[in-house]
Amino acid sequence: MERPEDPGDTPKTNAELREVAISRMIQTAIRLIARDGASKLSLVDVGRESGYSHSLPNYYFKTKEKLLLEVYGFIVGRFRTRATSWAREHIPGRITPGLANIDATIRAYLALVRVDPERSRAMNVIWAESFSSMPGLLKEVRPANARTLLFFEEEIRIAIAKGEVDAAIDPRCLAMVIVSTLRGAVSQYLLDPEGGNLDAVADTLVALLRKGVRPA
Repeated sequence: MERPEDPGDTPKTNAELREVAISRMIQTAIRLIARDGASKLSLVDVGRESGYSHSLPNYYFKTKEKLLLEVYGFIVGRFRTRATSWAREHIPGRITPGLANIDATIRAYLALVRVDPERSRAMNVIWAESFSSMPGLLKEVRPANARTLLFFEEEIRIAIAKGEVDAAIDPRCLAMVIVSTLRGAVSQYLLDPEGGNLDAVADTLVALLRKGVRPA
């Protein structure tokens, strides 16, 4: 399970010590958010459970909100790399722009939830609490969400240009449908991991998408 990595072997400089401390605290925060929620996260607990003083998170992050923003940015910022690596390992052949890339992203998105449910739970907790109990998180969540929508929208436009998708379909609307379906599927899985097979969900979504968007 991928985590923030400590640089080098034994840190020697202040910069290295800082990097190790921040990595450990982000790692701890992900675990605590997944377990208890974002609103209940405590900087004191993050420091102590990371093996540091209770005051160190306050020194580096200043506020709980800033730590949560760092955590969300860390998780989302590494998704593209992790998804690409998963797709290369599990999907044979070259993944071309358009429907093939959409299909691969759908499969990777759902597969990574199974690979690292703790990180996925933390991300979805922060996402949900950004438009409920902690609106200050929207400054990070909203732009990240916009980038996800834009990725799918651009791939849909490529698919339309290649004749893979009906030109009458609104790329923005279809992107919202795909993202909403993925997040709903992840929520269902996190609620009841034994109640559904994410690989089968990916197969179903890809099949429905290809059948529903093909040119008339």
